[in-house]
Amino acid sequence: MARPIVLLAFFPDVSGYREALELAGFEALTDPSEAVQRMEAGRGPDLAVLDTDGAAEGLAATYARLHANPTVPTLLLFSVDPPMFEGTAETAASDEYILKPVPPTALVYRLQASLIRTGHALPGESGSWADAESLAQAPVAGEGHVISVFAPKGGVGKTTISVNVAVALREQTRSSVLLLDADVGVGNVTSVLQVPFRIGLADLADSPPSDWTDAAFEHVVCTHPESGLRVLTWGNDPGDSERVNVDLLLAALRWARRQHAYVVVDNHPGYDDRTMAMLTVASEILLVVTPEVGPLKNSAQFVELARQVGLADHIRVVANRANHGVKVAQMSETLGLPVLATVISNGPKAVMAANEGRPLITKFPREKISTDLHNVARLITRQTVTTTGPAGRRWWLPFASRTSQA
Repeated sequence: MARPIVLLAFFPDVSGYREALELAGFEALTDPSEAVQRMEAGRGPDLAVLDTDGAAEGLAATYARLHANPTVPTLLLFSVDPPMFEGTAETAASDEYILKPVPPTALVYRLQASLIRTGHALPGESGSWADAESLAQAPVAGEGHVISVFAPKGGVGKTTISVNVAVALREQTRSSVLLLDADVGVGNVTSVLQVPFRIGLADLADSPPSDWTDAAFEHVVCTHPESGLRVLTWGNDPGDSERVNVDLLLAALRWARRQHAYVVVDNHPGYDDRTMAMLTVASEILLVVTPEVGPLKNSAQFVELARQVGLADHIRVVANRANHGVKVAQMSETLGLPVLATVISNGPKAVMAANEGRPLITKFPREKISTDLHNVARLITRQTVTTTGPAGRRWWLPFASRTSQA
């Protein structure tokens, strides 16, 4: 498969971006005149990224040529005000505006998302395994099913859902299940699930990627004695959070998928490059939302973003604390997606279980909340679950393409 071609133009220092794109399987051009020559020969580029800060000579002309027939989808980087170019309003619908700074790895994911939106295949080299299709075809010990648990706003019970769904999958299937704590810097999986201490991925952060072997990952995995659930954390010292980068997380996930039937990922709320990577490679995304205006608003923004980058079909909405606040049918209408599972609120029981370091479903197996959590797991094992609420409605809060985060 041909490598997607990306023009990187007018960057003060392009070397880091070019290296990141080439590692991800792109072909990077840095000379606008070469890009124009290729366009005239009908050989690309497929995408363009222009740094618009300053008055670079040739910027406007390059932009205009990229938006001649055919139009090249363009990402425009800026620091203060988004750039304005004359005479291209009708052909700029595919443009994206990105507030700087944007790390090279984050730019890679934005470009991958643009490829998905424009119907192109993802690169087929070092980043190819991150394509959901290639993940599904990879040889694995079990199903190798990756479930990313996500909420754009903290405090909605995401970690409780992650822990208990992982344990429920283990109980229901007796398969190998790994819980990956990817809430880097904040994650509290080990605060609610008592497991033997291991430092986690931070222990591998100073090693070169060639040392990220199966044995190395096995060394930092621990097992919950009661359930047999395997747990891999990012670490426990916030000072180590910047050392656990997206490459290490992706390597860990690739290993986990080879070795386990199910991998449940507890993600950080927000849109940093590590979280976007975990969402991009997921087989399914459990979107946890509570029946409150704030979380609903943030979740609606995420759903629209997911539609833009081709992830919406992977979302399964889970309403937590669903017996209070906004009705489930209204939540579904607001999100424009069906609510596929509901979990009632039972704060005292959740606190008691967390204080003992035990999953809710094993501490209180007869409680309604435990039944609800098992039903969330059944969304993944494809057993029958009642669908609540309508599936169709236009998003009431569109997500602006101009964003400061990748």
